[in-house]
Amino acid sequence: MWRITRQLCIFFSILISSLAVASDIATTVTGGVDNRLANGGYFELGASVYGINKVDIRQRDHQTIQPSLLISGVYQYKGLFVEMIHQSQDGINLGFNIWNSDHWSLDILAANLKSTWSRVDDVDPSTLTEAGRNAYLMSEESIYVGAGFRATRYWDDHYVFQYRIVSDYFDGQGIQSSARLGKSWQVRNWNFHALGSIEYSSSTLNRYLFGIDSDEATELLPEYRPDSSFSYGLELGVAYPLSESFVFRAMYRINVLSDEITDSPFNQADHLSFFNASISYVF
Repeated sequence: MWRITRQLCIFFSILISSLAVASDIATTVTGGVDNRLANGGYFELGASVYGINKVDIRQRDHQTIQPSLLISGVYQYKGLFVEMIHQSQDGINLGFNIWNSDHWSLDILAANLKSTWSRVDDVDPSTLTEAGRNAYLMSEESIYVGAGFRATRYWDDHYVFQYRIVSDYFDGQGIQSSARLGKSWQVRNWNFHALGSIEYSSSTLNRYLFGIDSDEATELLPEYRPDSSFSYGLELGVAYPLSESFVFRAMYRINVLSDEITDSPFNQADHLSFFNASISYVF
């Protein structure tokens, strides 16, 4: 039985590591770095449940525990790649690998898509009542579309470092950057990983997401102009092959937020705590 299960674990490691030249670090650190230059990829479909604390008062539909459909995949062809990793910190990526060696890869990110907040267009807040400005400031969900580059360093098939920087060209929301270091290791049939991160947000981005201008301010939501910031995170996770096609994963992540974010009138927590467990079918 051990020999069969071990073969299944090797099968999953090979399958998941057939990904983009320098993929989203969440996939690389959980799947290994063998065959990272190969064309191809993988696709997963499944179900997950996640738990998250409420950080922002604009999360009006927040529930502590929520079910979620899992759709995840990575594919590359001759350097072109697309990545859509379930519950990744880096969103959806489309790009092109421009250089690689035995230990390094450099990618151009043509489109990095993440969810964000956006105020209602074509509204002058100075013409609104106090109640109207409060409703206006609650915003709507929108999208961040950035472009930039990503550099990845590999060691011994178990360690991965990745630096990425993108700037929004969809709505001028500013710059996001991150530096992450990950490690994976296997204990019998279980594949564990740890991922530490430092994230930078420009003052333009923080003011777009968490700031309040003087003509928007109310007694409930006063004027606020944050500067740039750094946040810090740690992620721990595990994967286990249930069969040739099904895999179980669990992950816990905590991000300690900067004062520039926690001091915002929109904020109500000093950290983001996230847990996810899933079962998926791997094609």
